Amino acid sequence: MTGNQKTGLDRLVMHMAASAGMPTLFNPYADTDPAVDVPDAASIRCRNLRRYLHAFAGRDGIDLWLGEAPSRFGARRTGVPFTGEGRLVDLSSRLAIAPFEIATTADASAAPPSGTSRQIWDALPERLPLFWNAVMHHPHRTGIPVRNRTPSRSEITRSRDTLALLVEAIRPRRILAIGRVAEGASEGFGVPVTYVRHPAQGGAAKFQAGAAAFRSEGS
Repeated sequence: MTGNQKTGLDRLVMHMAASAGMPTLFNPYADTDPAVDVPDAASIRCRNLRRYLHAFAGRDGIDLWLGEAPSRFGARRTGVPFTGEGRLVDLSSRLAIAPFEIATTADASAAPPSGTSRQIWDALPERLPLFWNAVMHHPHRTGIPVRNRTPSRSEITRSRDTLALLVEAIRPRRILAIGRVAEGASEGFGVPVTYVRHPAQGGAAKFQAGAAAFRSEGS
């Protein structure tokens, strides 16, 4: 890992931890929900994210798989995109890094994976891509903090500086945009973008076909 790249990735995590949440936008890296989280959950999620990003530092030819936003059972709880608590051990093993911290929420053992993350994990190549989201805060409905919603256009725009920091630090060779939100967010960075259908709401078959084509093009 180069010193400059490590500094850039650490700056990215600090930037995310300093970003303010909103009434319907939960920042997993700064906010805690006493009804769900252990007291130091935000710090744990920051450490998990830092460990995850450092696993990619110094690697060439990284593919970035970009989604919309954290789900209530994914990065909202663990800090790692597309990765619920039940996937953390598998992820650290496949990346050959020290284990992630799991106990961020009171009901960690009972939390199911999201349907989207299951589809994404089923489509992964042997050489793992880097997971990220157009919005790294968890968008939820008013008064229902663990209910997912699609991020708004203004939320995506405000999150663009975070995505820019990631692209600058990692320098991916190409981006797989999972859904139209991700496709729009990934434009303008000078990185080739491939759109695939989001697997939610009946799109699983088209997503799997698109992801398979993307994998074959990069082999």
